[in-house]
Amino acid sequence: MERLKRILLFTNSDLGQANVVLATAHELGLACEDVEIHIASFQDLRSGVDDASRFMQVTAAQQKKKISRRFVFHEIGGTSWGPATKRPETAIFETLELTPGLINSAKGFAILPAVMIPWSPREFLDSFRETERVFGEVKPDLIIVEPLFTQGLTFCHHRGVRWMVLSPNTIKEFAVPVQPKLAAFACSALPYPIPWSLIPWNIYFGFVAGYTLVTDTRLKKTTEILRAEIDPSIAEWLNQGPTIYVNLGTHHKSKSTEAHEMSKAFRKVLEHADTLHSAGKPLQILWKLGRVPDEEGNVPKGDSYTGEWALVTDELQAYIKQDRVRVTDWLVAEPKSVLESRSIICSALLPAWTDCYDFANRVELLGIGRWANQEAKPRWKEDELARALLEILFGPESAGMRMRTDEIASRHPEWKGRQMAAQEIPDYLPRLE
Repeated sequence: MERLKRILLFTNSDLGQANVVLATAHELGLACEDVEIHIASFQDLRSGVDDASRFMQVTAAQQKKKISRRFVFHEIGGTSWGPATKRPETAIFETLELTPGLINSAKGFAILPAVMIPWSPREFLDSFRETERVFGEVKPDLIIVEPLFTQGLTFCHHRGVRWMVLSPNTIKEFAVPVQPKLAAFACSALPYPIPWSLIPWNIYFGFVAGYTLVTDTRLKKTTEILRAEIDPSIAEWLNQGPTIYVNLGTHHKSKSTEAHEMSKAFRKVLEHADTLHSAGKPLQILWKLGRVPDEEGNVPKGDSYTGEWALVTDELQAYIKQDRVRVTDWLVAEPKSVLESRSIICSALLPAWTDCYDFANRVELLGIGRWANQEAKPRWKEDELARALLEILFGPESAGMRMRTDEIASRHPEWKGRQMAAQEIPDYLPRLE
């Protein structure tokens, strides 16, 4: 028998948010006999879900429809949005209830991060984990998220699942950001279309909102702890000392001989670092090693390095025993999280094909690293790779490379590219008509 389709709805337990979820679940229950409806929320909504489920079944009987299955409630540990916003350290409603005006509306924009995430980073992470657990239990075909349940939004973005937003607000609230001609900011109480006399106010509100979102520490701290907790052991290990992070990308797979050549280069670098007797923390290596299947097409098993792969780890065994080298086929933490740990100190490129060579040239041209396989391309050789790493880490240009890297990073933040794309694409579409 074919499994029923499953819809999972995430919501806060505050009825201002949850009512639209319960109402929609009611209609889904009446209209879709072949769908299981699961509702995940905090403890206070359990009785509301039970009542809504019974009412849906009574309504189905009155309408002489097939009695649908009861809603399945999944409790999420933690505090709902409403109570979290009313704590003394958050207390957003004291600001939201101020009369709109130049100063008061600016205050409203200043608390936007607390509106989005009124929880502490630890609370947010715990509820995020609960969200992850419920998803694993239900295995839904579609997720529906109430937009103030930020943990659900974060989870859906992170996992790339099929999902939709269900809001108690109208479409206008979602359309405000795409209105043309300096549309009025929410919370401002400005009329629209905005009169010329009030346009400076609207621009001012835009700067206040933008500054708040960029500088507020609440979102940043929550993101940092969430990323660290995705793989806490790696986060703790990275804090031990400066780290060479080796990642050749998703598509690149190495042969055992190629990986052995690389491990010999790494041993040279570690041995040299140890001879310097630095007072700082010892150098370590985190190596994400993608491996080719064997001649029979079998993919190497997990983090097992036996047979022809034993040479790779044998070369670094002394450092592996000291927990200064970790070789793994997969990292739970995304590469961006590892790079932002502030422990990564090395920038060397090993281009393997086509456009990658251009990036290696750019690194050399900008003076922010080394093309570490210029002679051995498209693979690498022990001596050339070790030489490039030693130049980056300990050479006379080392400090300058790091300084230039920081300067370029500050001028070109990682979000700038997607922001520019979002600006360009809508402008380009009319040209195709």
